[in-house]
Amino acid sequence: MSIYSRYLLGQIARPMITTILVALIALLAERTLRVVDLVVGWRGSLFVVFEMLGYLVPHYMGLALPVAFFIGILLTFSRLSREGELAAMHASGAGLARLVRPILIASFLLAAVTAFLVSQLQPYGRYAYRAATFALTNASFTTLLQSGLFTTVRDTTYMVEDLSEDKTAMRKVFIHRGKPGDDALTVTAVEGRVERSGPVSPIVLVLRNGLQLLVPAGSKEKASGADEGRPREIVARFRSFDTTFGNPDEAFRPRGEDEREMTLLELWTARNDPPPGVKPWEIRAELNGRLVRILALPVLPFMAIPLALGRVRAQRSYGLVVGLAVLIAFNQVIQLGESLADNNRLPCWLALWVPFSIFALGSLVAFVRTATRVPDPRFAFWLDYQLGRLRSLLPQRRGPAAAARG
Repeated sequence: MSIYSRYLLGQIARPMITTILVALIALLAERTLRVVDLVVGWRGSLFVVFEMLGYLVPHYMGLALPVAFFIGILLTFSRLSREGELAAMHASGAGLARLVRPILIASFLLAAVTAFLVSQLQPYGRYAYRAATFALTNASFTTLLQSGLFTTVRDTTYMVEDLSEDKTAMRKVFIHRGKPGDDALTVTAVEGRVERSGPVSPIVLVLRNGLQLLVPAGSKEKASGADEGRPREIVARFRSFDTTFGNPDEAFRPRGEDEREMTLLELWTARNDPPPGVKPWEIRAELNGRLVRILALPVLPFMAIPLALGRVRAQRSYGLVVGLAVLIAFNQVIQLGESLADNNRLPCWLALWVPFSIFALGSLVAFVRTATRVPDPRFAFWLDYQLGRLRSLLPQRRGPAAAARG
């Protein structure tokens, strides 16, 4: 690797890493409020908050990485041009075509990282976050328990005569579960304790020294028929009995019932044979949307460099603002196209690949023009003049000295 390559990559890495950290903190801060509200509302631990936020990091990393890479390139080339370093590089025989090579290699490496994020980490992280939310909210009714009062959740009724303040220890427990036409189960115990095997696993109630009564479905009809001699109920004593809160038969669904929880390989395999409940065009929209986002990484250097060098002799530089506006617009267009393809209103090639082609072709044309032509400062001066006139029409803020004189 040449000195120029190491120098450019080092200069790009600094603002890029800073932007990634700032973006992750900003994106996670907004979601942290929701997660904390959810966890605290359902009496979860602080460890659950950090675990659930960890599941969201791959998703936000996929959003922050392209923006940070773009900002790193734009700020680096803008500084090199402003301080004359880029002119020295050109004088030594290193043109933009040569300088962009290591950045292009780095963009392909980042595209591979993005592919791993959207293919593996994001689907599993999204599923884990939803499973954690399910496990947390399923254990939620511990907040509803009160001493001496009956509490009914779904088809289960609970009553605890003596409940501790943290609702983890209880005495004289009564539990009844059953629906019309199903077996009825009644459990009484001298004492009980709430346990959790994992931070997002369902809460388990461990009962001590009690009775379990099972009344089979249809036992009253059997009593008047030929099976009159059969026992109509089963009574068992126990020293220890474990049961889950809520509905013990209900578990979170398996991964893959939502196309956003599937890996790239699973999407490719299921594109013609989707799982139940998922339409083929939904699979194709998700697959093509991820591929477009991966392939957009190598295009960013061709857009960032012209924006950084387009106003060398101008009074102000608007490359960062214009570049971020273009990135946001491109992301919104891709999201809209993916939504239209997901609803089977447009084919994927028209909704996703046409906007990507326009974006890539426009960036490549802008880079070639910047690398092969001498910039014309007249448009920059004209734009500065027009913006200056517009600024003069706006009300100006008066300083303390001017206010005193007035």
